[in-house]
Amino acid sequence: MTFEPQKKSTVGLLTAFTPEIFKSEYFTRLISGVIGALRQTTYDLKLIMVKDEEYADPSRQILREHQVDGLLLLTWRIHPKYMEEAMEGSDLPIVIVNDFTPGLKANIIYCDNATGTHLSFNHLLSRGYKKIGMLQGPDEASLDARERYHIYRQLLKDNEIPFEPDHFRKCNYFFEEDGYLKMMDIIQNSRSLPRALICFNDDIAIGAMRALKESWIKCPEEVAIIGYDGIEKGKYVEPPLTTVKQPLEVMGREMVNILIGLIEGSAKAPVQKKISPELVIRQST
Repeated sequence: MTFEPQKKSTVGLLTAFTPEIFKSEYFTRLISGVIGALRQTTYDLKLIMVKDEEYADPSRQILREHQVDGLLLLTWRIHPKYMEEAMEGSDLPIVIVNDFTPGLKANIIYCDNATGTHLSFNHLLSRGYKKIGMLQGPDEASLDARERYHIYRQLLKDNEIPFEPDHFRKCNYFFEEDGYLKMMDIIQNSRSLPRALICFNDDIAIGAMRALKESWIKCPEEVAIIGYDGIEKGKYVEPPLTTVKQPLEVMGREMVNILIGLIEGSAKAPVQKKISPELVIRQST
């Protein structure tokens, strides 16, 4: 008698077809959490990387082409139609991460932007800084960038601190180069420097610190810098970077736990879990 091998269940991990995914510690730590959680299960992992031309082709049915039992979306703001397709025309469970917005009906785990932005701002206030600027992330693809900006503006207002356009820049991307270029723009073209800068993520913050160093501007004595995410590299720059840490590996593991619960029927959609970040104080503030 011969036995047919039992088909293993498969979880898909869908993201953009770009090398930046594997250069960014934000994504690699999420992926690390996903892999760590799946190692404890019988599920396989299938990496699905979507090219721009595939996504732009309305005839392509990526979800149907890849046989998976559930899907984790790392870049759902870039690929919202897959989430919509699954929710409207398919019973395929999908879990997304971050970029939460009220009214969203998807399964999601996200870090609390309100808490994180308040931690950043209040820490800078506690240091006596009043001229608090921001290097915002690109908000076309990031609801988190939009929300943190609006909270920042409200905190300025609540503390009777005027918004200074010279001390604000919106980055085009999420990388060190963007922080470097925008900080250089402030240094070279603004009438004054901010006393402190809230940066959308640690990569942007590290780029900003490099621009300060090249311009012989001391951090934090002249301009204090605070990042977001809590990547490992922030520990080893000079000065070490103060940051708001997202527990990214935990969030990756929780994405898997939620998805398996949905696949196996122990959870009922929508599952929405909010995680609190923590302030990590180092020498850049």
